[in-house]
Amino acid sequence: MCAYRDRKGGNAIDIKKEIDKPYEGVYLGFKGITTKIGEQKIYKFRMASGRLLEIYGFTMLNRVMENIITGEQCRITYLGTENVETKFGMKDVHQVKVEVDDEFQVNVEDIDDEPTTPF
Repeated sequence: MCAYRDRKGGNAIDIKKEIDKPYEGVYLGFKGITTKIGEQKIYKFRMASGRLLEIYGFTMLNRVMENIITGEQCRITYLGTENVETKFGMKDVHQVKVEVDDEFQVNVEDIDDEPTTPF
Protein backbone atom coordinates (compact mmCIF):
# COMPACT_ATOMS: atom_id res chain seq x y z
CA MET A 1 0.00 0.00 0.00
CA CYS A 2 1.38 3.40 -0.96
CA ALA A 3 1.42 6.31 1.46
CA TYR A 4 0.50 9.28 -0.72
CA ARG A 5 0.70 12.77 0.66
CA ASP A 6 -0.67 15.93 -0.92
CA ARG A 7 2.03 18.08 -2.54
CA LYS A 8 1.54 21.67 -3.51
CA GLY A 9 3.77 23.63 -5.84
CA GLY A 10 4.62 27.30 -6.04
CA ASN A 11 3.59 28.03 -2.47
CA ALA A 12 6.00 30.36 -0.73
CA ILE A 13 6.07 30.19 3.04
CA ASP A 14 5.92 33.01 5.55
CA ILE A 15 8.72 32.22 8.01
CA LYS A 16 7.38 34.89 10.39
CA LYS A 17 4.81 32.37 11.60
CA GLU A 18 7.42 30.27 13.47
CA ILE A 19 10.05 31.82 15.72
CA ASP A 20 13.45 30.08 15.92
CA LYS A 21 12.70 27.50 13.20
CA PRO A 22 15.69 27.26 10.82
CA TYR A 23 15.27 26.73 7.08
CA GLU A 24 18.27 25.49 5.10
CA GLY A 25 19.07 25.27 1.42
CA VAL A 26 21.21 26.40 -1.49
CA TYR A 27 20.24 29.91 -2.57
CA LEU A 28 18.97 29.93 -6.17
CA GLY A 29 17.89 33.57 -6.46
CA PHE A 30 14.64 35.45 -6.13
CA LYS A 31 11.61 36.45 -8.11
CA GLY A 32 9.55 39.59 -7.73
CA ILE A 33 5.78 39.53 -7.42
CA THR A 34 3.11 42.21 -7.10
CA THR A 35 0.71 41.86 -4.19
CA LYS A 36 -2.14 43.96 -2.80
CA ILE A 37 0.40 45.87 -0.71
CA GLY A 38 2.98 46.33 -3.46
CA GLU A 39 6.14 44.68 -4.74
CA GLN A 40 7.51 41.69 -2.83
CA LYS A 41 10.41 39.27 -3.25
CA ILE A 42 10.24 35.52 -2.98
CA TYR A 43 13.61 33.86 -2.28
CA LYS A 44 14.22 30.40 -3.75
CA PHE A 45 16.32 27.64 -2.17
CA ARG A 46 17.00 23.99 -3.00
CA MET A 47 16.86 21.92 0.18
CA ALA A 48 19.02 18.85 0.83
CA SER A 49 15.92 16.71 0.17
CA GLY A 50 15.86 18.10 -3.37
CA ARG A 51 12.65 20.02 -2.78
CA LEU A 52 12.27 23.68 -3.69
CA LEU A 53 11.78 26.08 -0.77
CA GLU A 54 10.37 29.55 -1.42
CA ILE A 55 10.34 32.19 1.34
CA TYR A 56 8.47 35.49 1.29
CA GLY A 57 10.78 38.45 1.77
CA PHE A 58 10.39 41.18 4.38
CA THR A 59 12.47 44.26 5.09
CA MET A 60 15.23 42.76 7.25
CA LEU A 61 15.47 39.58 5.17
CA ASN A 62 15.63 41.60 1.95
CA ARG A 63 18.52 43.67 3.33
CA VAL A 64 20.55 40.62 4.31
CA MET A 65 19.81 38.69 1.11
CA GLU A 66 21.38 41.50 -0.95
CA ASN A 67 24.72 40.15 0.34
CA ILE A 68 24.08 36.47 -0.38
CA ILE A 69 25.54 34.93 -3.54
CA THR A 70 23.60 32.37 -5.56
CA GLY A 71 24.95 28.91 -4.86
CA GLU A 72 25.67 29.58 -1.18
CA GLN A 73 24.32 27.18 1.44
CA CYS A 74 22.14 29.25 3.81
CA ARG A 75 20.32 28.79 7.08
CA ILE A 76 17.55 31.34 7.71
CA THR A 77 15.90 31.68 11.11
CA TYR A 78 13.13 34.11 12.04
CA LEU A 79 13.84 35.61 15.49
CA GLY A 80 10.59 37.47 16.20
CA THR A 81 10.15 41.22 16.49
CA GLU A 82 12.18 43.86 18.28
CA ASN A 83 11.03 47.39 19.11
CA VAL A 84 13.54 49.66 17.36
CA GLU A 85 13.81 53.26 16.21
CA THR A 86 12.75 53.65 12.58
CA LYS A 87 12.12 56.65 10.36
CA PHE A 88 8.50 56.33 11.51
CA GLY A 89 9.40 56.28 15.24
CA MET A 90 9.60 53.26 17.54
CA LYS A 91 8.18 50.22 15.76
CA ASP A 92 8.19 46.46 16.15
CA VAL A 93 10.52 45.23 13.39
CA HIS A 94 10.81 41.60 12.24
CA GLN A 95 14.30 40.20 12.93
CA VAL A 96 16.03 37.41 11.04
CA LYS A 97 19.35 35.58 11.22
CA VAL A 98 20.89 34.47 7.92
CA GLU A 99 23.92 32.20 8.15
CA VAL A 100 26.11 31.04 5.26
CA ASP A 101 28.31 27.95 5.14
CA ASP A 102 31.61 29.45 3.93
CA GLU A 103 32.91 26.00 3.00
CA PHE A 104 30.01 25.12 0.71
CA GLN A 105 29.07 26.71 -2.58
CA VAL A 106 27.74 25.21 -5.79
CA ASN A 107 27.24 26.42 -9.31
CA VAL A 108 23.49 27.09 -9.45
CA GLU A 109 23.45 26.06 -13.10
CA ASP A 110 24.04 22.53 -11.78
CA ILE A 111 20.82 22.74 -9.73
CA ASP A 112 17.33 22.75 -11.20
CA ASP A 113 15.36 25.64 -9.74
CA GLU A 114 12.07 24.22 -10.97
CA PRO A 115 10.55 20.89 -10.01
CA THR A 116 11.06 18.16 -12.57
CA THR A 117 7.91 17.02 -14.35
CA PRO A 118 7.88 13.20 -14.35
CA PHE A 119 5.75 12.88 -17.52
